[in-house]
Amino acid sequence: MNILDHIRHLTPNGMDSYAGLVSGTEGAGHDPGMQQPSCPNWPPDLFAIVGSLIEVSACYTLASPDRHDLASHSNYLDSVFAAARAWNADPFRPPTAVKVHWEALLTHYGDLPLSSICAHPEAAKQLLALFAIADEASIGMGWDVTEMNANDHTFAALAMSCIAEKSEAATFMRYLPTSLCCVVPPDLAIVLPKSITASVGCTIRSLSHHLALLPPRSIIDPSWTSSGIDTSGLVGAASYDMSLLLVPFPYKLHAKSFELSSARDTFGNAYNIPAYFKLVQHWLQGTEGPITGDRMAKELFLPLIREAQAQSGKTPNGIVLPECALSTQIAKELVESLADSGIEFLITGVLDIDPDTGKTYNRAQTFVIRAGEAGAVVRQQNKHHRWRLDQGQVDRYALNFDYSANTQWWEDIDVSNRQLPFVGLRQDMSITTLICEDLARADPAMNVIRAVGPNLVIALLMDGPQLAARWPGRYATVLAEDLAAQS
Repeated sequence: MNILDHIRHLTPNGMDSYAGLVSGTEGAGHDPGMQQPSCPNWPPDLFAIVGSLIEVSACYTLASPDRHDLASHSNYLDSVFAAARAWNADPFRPPTAVKVHWEALLTHYGDLPLSSICAHPEAAKQLLALFAIADEASIGMGWDVTEMNANDHTFAALAMSCIAEKSEAATFMRYLPTSLCCVVPPDLAIVLPKSITASVGCTIRSLSHHLALLPPRSIIDPSWTSSGIDTSGLVGAASYDMSLLLVPFPYKLHAKSFELSSARDTFGNAYNIPAYFKLVQHWLQGTEGPITGDRMAKELFLPLIREAQAQSGKTPNGIVLPECALSTQIAKELVESLADSGIEFLITGVLDIDPDTGKTYNRAQTFVIRAGEAGAVVRQQNKHHRWRLDQGQVDRYALNFDYSANTQWWEDIDVSNRQLPFVGLRQDMSITTLICEDLARADPAMNVIRAVGPNLVIALLMDGPQLAARWPGRYATVLAEDLAAQS
């Protein structure tokens, strides 16, 4: 496949990002008589197209400046910033600098095979310049725009209006909340806002500051939600302060909460079908009947919030509960009862059983509570990897749900439909959540997390005290070192 083929593959409905604003439908596709596609007029689309070419060709390895001619590199950076400003000043037409790079790329290198891009530094130069301009033109995208920076953040303002209003997104940014692109479908590539650029490693992730290039949603389906919280009164370090109320509920987990759901069985002469266990939320059955979210709010969470206010002088920004702590119904009731408490978000693990299929889901739910709005914005994700209990854990936790000769038991949950929500809380500040095993496994979430660079990664755990020497501490440290994030 050559460069032109790859571009056409990524843009099956054509290159006009604003077509939906005019007709309310997708573009008409590429004109077979047109020798080369026109330049994308929406920066995230250009970012996705050239970023994909940079990634598949690995020409990001050629991005280092000439250390013997830093003056030229300084001039190059000035030209990138100037082109980005010009594009924001006239958002419906790419500036001359972008068109020049685009036409040079397609005219001279359109037929160049992707595998040969690194062998042609001038082709890589055009790609890297377009990538940098598209990224810089998208400064602020994913967060609210202030009056002070509105002129240089036109695209960010357009994106924010679509993130906030579903009706606008339906006609323009139809792929929200999964992607910021307009013409590149999320089945082919995804672009989301970026919080932190990794300071180590040589990958395409190190080349951008405002946008992140992610794999197709067939691998994992990410999303971006803005908290919509007014932070205009916060200045300096206060705008990045984040206080969390961590509630380790349930305080005790009895052995009877673990049950054998499927015994180990033989398969042929040499193989076994492993055993599976399930969790039963006995801790949600109180002595006075089933626990409700309203009761939990009144008897536990509101008193804890008041105590936190008394000790710190301010309301916690968010509340976090462990893996499988609640059911979806109780979580919903709890958030409704905390709507006027002043918290901005609540993250909890839930355990759900689909009544139609009987499948069990171990989920994380993130509730974003917006002041003055009815209800909360909910983002949900299934656990990506099953927990495997071994004999050592069973002995340590005194579990006795299987009396057959066995040493391993897998968590009986459905792990399909993999999603990864991100929430933009402050300017350039975002969070995401992982569930236990997902912190330790590289696929499919870690590359996405490293690309977006959330400032806070919350891992919901269940199996005992999470000391620094245990596995969560090791994996969290690796992630934090890569991103300089807090996890």
